[in-house]
Amino acid sequence: MIISRGYRFKLDPLPEQEILFRQFAGVCRLVYNLALEQRATWGRKHRLGYVAQAADLTRLRAEFDWVRAVYVSCQQQALRDLDRAFVNFFAGRAAFPQPRRRGQDDSFRFPGREVGVRRLSAKWSAVRLPKIG
Repeated sequence: MIISRGYRFKLDPLPEQEILFRQFAGVCRLVYNLALEQRATWGRKHRLGYVAQAADLTRLRAEFDWVRAVYVSCQQQALRDLDRAFVNFFAGRAAFPQPRRRGQDDSFRFPGREVGVRRLSAKWSAVRLPKIG
């Protein structure tokens, strides 16, 4: 039997951290929307999927410093979200994926191996995010 666990933490960031989080969410939203537009335009004809779009992400990161400033793993998670949305669409479980909108879809994810958690007390835990820069 396989047990899957997921943890969700609400952070109380400092003002400078909040600016970084907004930047992360904005870049991840941009990556998702660009990949959605690419798939909607070229996807069927060119068989675009996660792997091809991850290669495009590498080229995008090489061209723009402000995209490269955000962790690649967060951007890859946005591509994985889009890939899952298309899988659900083609399986008939969901509608066609919609673009993410500012203020509504301001989120990003880190894979569990990049975030550390240590217990402070029975109720509280401290979250250690990866170093920026």
